Amino acid sequence: MILDHSKCDSYRVEKKLGEGSFGKVVRCRKLDTEEIRAIKILKPKPNAGKAEIKALKAMRKLDADKNNLIKFYEGFNYKGHTCLVFEYLNESLFDFFVHRKLFPLHVSEIRVIAQQLLVALDALKSIGLVHCDIKPDNIMLVNHESQPFKVKLIDFGNAMKTSTLEMVKRIQALGYRAPEVVLGLPLDEAVDTWSLGCVLALVFIGRHMYPDSGWTLNTKKEYKRLTGNAVLEEKCVDKYIKSFDDLPKLYPGLDDPVEAKDTQAFMSLLKRMLHVNPAKRITPRQALGHRFITMAHLSCESKGPYVTLARANMSESQLEEVPVERYDTSSETLDSMRKKVVATLSV
Repeated sequence: MILDHSKCDSYRVEKKLGEGSFGKVVRCRKLDTEEIRAIKILKPKPNAGKAEIKALKAMRKLDADKNNLIKFYEGFNYKGHTCLVFEYLNESLFDFFVHRKLFPLHVSEIRVIAQQLLVALDALKSIGLVHCDIKPDNIMLVNHESQPFKVKLIDFGNAMKTSTLEMVKRIQALGYRAPEVVLGLPLDEAVDTWSLGCVLALVFIGRHMYPDSGWTLNTKKEYKRLTGNAVLEEKCVDKYIKSFDDLPKLYPGLDDPVEAKDTQAFMSLLKRMLHVNPAKRITPRQALGHRFITMAHLSCESKGPYVTLARANMSESQLEEVPVERYDTSSETLDSMRKKVVATLSV
């Protein structure tokens, strides 16, 4: 899977995109085709990239585009560095959110992101793979100008087979860490669903739900009552979790009754994604059939401006087949429709 160092002659580095503890990512141009690529250059450490390469190899069974996963092209070694070549994507959800000054997304926009990432998680589950590091930094917008909110899941450096999760004590970033991880309990792919729920809550309210230490409970008795599992003494922290029912109060502009109805459907999904008991937490496949994703709860409002905009958002990201007799899917028409709908909602 890793090619010899001569492969590096095929690329010209144009710009550094980012840097971290793993190494750095650069934007490159493939010399023979002029295509833009992103190359992840790992630090020359023992076993560098071993876990990611193993995950990428397993993911070859999946259609990257269909399942909203970053496309991996090839790898090579250069002067002791493992280099992984991926498709070039626009910007991370984290950067996008920062650029809009943490202003919350509308639920109709959140649905677009949620649907795609649930598809990604369902695909990973089908091959027994857990991402283990879902956060806004690892969710990329493909090209927001041409395909608004079209996203892909990236960075499989911490990915693990579900069967090997019991071997780890600590995974996931703070603020996206599932309760069973904090409490040292058995783990499975449900940890990814929790992290995604935290991401969706973040873009909904504009701040972390659990900014300090991931996830905490009021008491040990509460967790045991809800899950039937005992809590490891040293894992308990005297903190509290706020009620999900308070979240809509933090969301601006719910005067539109249809949007309020949609928000309640989103809250219903969010509660199930963030269920304290991983055994009762909604699975990606189940979540894809939830009314918030299918928009079944808005079927009676199909002619209203809010639903028109919501369907336009979905169709632009190629997530829903829009009947040609009702909607023209050209970017010009959708852009015009969006402006008209936004103007109507603003009145």
